Amino acid sequence: MIRTLVTALLVAAVSPIGLVAQAPAGSPPAGPVRRMPDGTPDLNGFFQADAGGANWGFEPHAEVFTPGGRGVLIDPPDRKLPYQPWAQEERQSRVRPERGYDDPTAHCFVGGVPRAFYVPAPVHILHTPDYVVFLHERMAWRTVAINRRAHLPDTLRLWNGDSIGHWEGDTLVVDTKNLNGKTWLNEVGDVMSHAAQVVERFTPVDADSIDYQATVTDPVVFTRPWTIAMPINRQPGEMLEVACLEDNQDLQHLKEVRDAARAAAAREQGGNEKDAQP
Repeated sequence: MIRTLVTALLVAAVSPIGLVAQAPAGSPPAGPVRRMPDGTPDLNGFFQADAGGANWGFEPHAEVFTPGGRGVLIDPPDRKLPYQPWAQEERQSRVRPERGYDDPTAHCFVGGVPRAFYVPAPVHILHTPDYVVFLHERMAWRTVAINRRAHLPDTLRLWNGDSIGHWEGDTLVVDTKNLNGKTWLNEVGDVMSHAAQVVERFTPVDADSIDYQATVTDPVVFTRPWTIAMPINRQPGEMLEVACLEDNQDLQHLKEVRDAARAAAAREQGGNEKDAQP
């Protein structure tokens, strides 16, 4: 799709940090896992996911106009999303160019959970004994409460959901519910509903890298849970201000593509009705 090509070009032009997802060759080995005073791993810092093209599809892919993808699904074993039939049809519909306007990120809404981590942009993690906060470069943030046990009432629905965390050894486990079901999982339109629960696992490997896994359970869309995995690597530099509404040059184009497709469909329908008249 044209919009994915435009996105890739914009990323290359304005976000050089985003292209450095891992340490350059010849760098000294990272030190041991940093620790907080209470002994838990210290997650503070500026990071970027080595996302393997997940924002353009979780399965292995090599389209011409999008970044290639190595595939990040580690479960199911066949590395394919276990869609229910209706959701598979919706996903196939979203790939059409005229559906690009429907992606909430095209309108500068947040990527959501887990998408915010594999949109090609860095994240700054703030870690205290009571909270972990993810500050995403694309003007979004999410607060994870470490000491809270109960989620918000089910009647409250949020773009980033309600996230509660706890430690299992050196792994921060984040359970997110109360999602509003409006987000897309990526630019190719993978589907997720309001019924989704996302369990993320952040396991530091050394001082500069975190193993990230996210398991999505959504009985409305999928026949079983599925899991993605990727490394998140410490980056040089610091957070940049990226104001989506000011930089969003593609939305008008996406609207024109949508409107042209609707007009063509209306003309075709009108022609078919004329042909059907006696």
